Amino acid sequence: MKYREFIVELERGNVALAYLFEGEEDYLKKEALKRLKKKIISPDYEDFNYERFSAESSSVGQIVESLSTLPLKGKWRMVVVEEVDKLSEKNQKIVAEYLDNPVKATCLVCIGGKIDKRKKLYKDFLKKGKIVSFYSLYDGEIIDWVKKKVEGENKRISPPALFYIKERVGSNRRDLDNTMEKLLLYIHPGKLIEKEDVEEVLGEGAGGGVFDLTKSIRERNLAAALSILAKLLERGEIPLKIHSLITREMRILLRIKEKGERISSQEACTIIFGPRSYYPPFYTKIAGDYIGAVKKFDFSDLITSYQYLVETEASIKTGREEPDLAIERMILHILQSGVKT
Repeated sequence: MKYREFIVELERGNVALAYLFEGEEDYLKKEALKRLKKKIISPDYEDFNYERFSAESSSVGQIVESLSTLPLKGKWRMVVVEEVDKLSEKNQKIVAEYLDNPVKATCLVCIGGKIDKRKKLYKDFLKKGKIVSFYSLYDGEIIDWVKKKVEGENKRISPPALFYIKERVGSNRRDLDNTMEKLLLYIHPGKLIEKEDVEEVLGEGAGGGVFDLTKSIRERNLAAALSILAKLLERGEIPLKIHSLITREMRILLRIKEKGERISSQEACTIIFGPRSYYPPFYTKIAGDYIGAVKKFDFSDLITSYQYLVETEASIKTGREEPDLAIERMILHILQSGVKT
């Protein structure tokens, strides 16, 4: 079965006694493992009911002993054996023999790369367990995957943007997932992803994109910010669009700063992305970055910078100042005032 079929089975409550995860998509294997663990192992008893082994550094005796141990205060134990394809022929046979009489309260997950289908281990999993294959997406699957990801967030994506992602990012699921998370963050609170948005997030050329610019401002990296800004302006990015994204960045930093040092990642996510029932790991990681970043800014400096942003917008719109120079001066003001170390 494929990853999607595995997830459907899991959501239905169907858990096998033994799985073989094989294929080249390591990112999806980790996601599947995480979902399975969350489904059957209580965090309160994880130390007792969950074990991981490396086939290279663990003896097959340790693995079999763990498989035979009954769970503590739970229905399941989960035993994960990584790099199972690196087990010797003899040890692969021992694991395969376990499948003849598996412990009914233990879920075994063997993880490997591309497994030789002629081996006893593969054939036994085929007959007595479940094999989940993790391979890169085909071209048609990439487009379907991206569309479902976007629609799941109640957003839309234009056909040019869709095909540009397919051409530029490729079929690796980790790269696709990271790109989509960045895109959804970049256009928020907008509803439509255009090709130009993808170009900015991916960062055409060595200078990076607007996403990289706001990150360098958040990190108070003046040299990087000015370098990226120069590239963006050279590529024809509209100064007022850059201004609006920097304004949003400073507004987020201000709101997080107002919450104080004890703000949690969940609270920061609500400020950055809006309220929702679940925030993916990519979101909470960015929230953590913001929480760390606000420590580099004084509250009074953030207020002053925000006021300066308002003045800069008026200066550009009334023609009092050249837009490119106004944006550069604005970044200098934000990052040079009240520098904290």
